[in-house]
Formats: sequence, C-alpha cells, structure tokens
Amino acid sequence: MLIGNRLQLQLKEKRYISPRSLELTYSSMEPLRYIPGQFFSLNFTTEKGEFTRSYSIANCDFDIQTNRSLTFVITLVEHGKASDYFKNAMIGSEISASGPFGNLILPRQDPQRYILIATGAGITPYRSMLNELKKRLALNEQLEIKLIHGVRDPDELLYRDEFRALHAEQPNFEYTACYSRASDDLKAFERAGYVTSEFERLKPVEGEDMVYLCGHPLMIDQSVEYFEALNFSVANLKREKYLFSAI
Repeated sequence: MLIGNRLQLQLKEKRYISPRSLELTYSSMEPLRYIPGQFFSLNFTTEKGEFTRSYSIANCDFDIQTNRSLTFVITLVEHGKASDYFKNAMIGSEISASGPFGNLILPRQDPQRYILIATGAGITPYRSMLNELKKRLALNEQLEIKLIHGVRDPDELLYRDEFRALHAEQPNFEYTACYSRASDDLKAFERAGYVTSEFERLKPVEGEDMVYLCGHPLMIDQSVEYFEALNFSVANLKREKYLFSAI
C-alpha cells in the first residue's frame, strides 16, 4: 500500500455535480502516484485556524503512473468550515495535501464477486476503480460485480452515467440506486429504501464475496453488523467511513 507524502496542489477546475456536491480538480507539478480507492488529506486555513479534511480520489484515469491531477468530491454541509472554504476557493489557489492513504483498494486476486456499497460521495473510490474493474471483467468471465449507491433522490447520483454505461455493456456488472426518500416511476436499476435493504436479495456468501463499504458511518456500522453475523472477516469486509461535521 502506498503511504503518503506532503505536496502542493493548485485548483484547476471546480463544478457542481449535484445540488450538494462540489467536484474539485487540483493539479500538481509532479506525477501523483496512488492506488484507486485511496484518499488524500487536504489542509486549509480560514480565519478560525488550520484544518484538515480527507477525501477519496475520484479520478478515473487510464494511466495513474503519469497522472498530475487529483479530483475530489466535497459534500456541502451548511456552515461547515470545509464546505465554506471549498465553495469560495478560487481557481489557481493552492492547498497543501498529504497522501495517499487507505486500504479500500482491490486485491491482486479477485473473489468470485465484489459487492461495492456506497452512500453519497462514498461512491467516489469506486469511480476511481472503474477502469481497473472493466479490465478485470474482460479478463475473467466468471467475475461478478454488484454496485449499490444510496442517496436521498436521483439528483444526488454522482457519476451515474458512467456506472450505467458499464451496466449496459457488461452483463456481470450490476448498478443499483437506492433512494431514501420516496420516488415515483422507478427505473429498472432504481429501488426505494436504503442500501441495507438490498442485502437479502444479493445473498452474500463468506469466502466467495468481498464487500466494500464507503460512506455514512451509520450505514457502515449497520452493514458491518450484518456481514459479521455471516462470518465475514476483516480480509473480505473493507470499510471507509465518511465523517460529516459542521465544525
């Protein structure tokens, strides 16, 4: 696993990709090496002091060895220090960062099935894995991948078109969206309810499936309890909690 370095980044692009999600792309003078699924810690200063927040890498790069940019998704929280800082950050502004960190990465040897579960911006590490997942599906016709994304409503489905495209191209890749708020006229890939309501349908099997969890702490705690009851071990149950705070 790659362990982090300190570096300087410059804000290159900034755009809203949902009503509450801001996508930021930073550039570096040097190649940025990381493993898809990892995260960086960003350090910023406001009038109230210095702060650090960690964000998963959202890049979907074919060649990460020569990559010189990092994309992050910020979930905006009212009056949050990080939210206010990044909303007001100007193109060209610089920020210090450290990374990469984290072990929410793909193993060298695939299980029979990946179950990738996310809420909100927790989908970003799976987006960074997308090209590698495509390669693995092409090389292994027996491999299956189930991706479940939980959000409040369809407007918050980040990178939906990219995941739906792979869903349409690859029969062994299934993309499911779960809405916590009631939604009418659901499409074939959509469900009403929380991601945890999909577990019984998937019928996970310890020793055959590898489960990844990324997103809201409550979802992760509930999911871990479910999978541990099925005897899933640390080796096949990976997790990354996103901490939401207004401080």
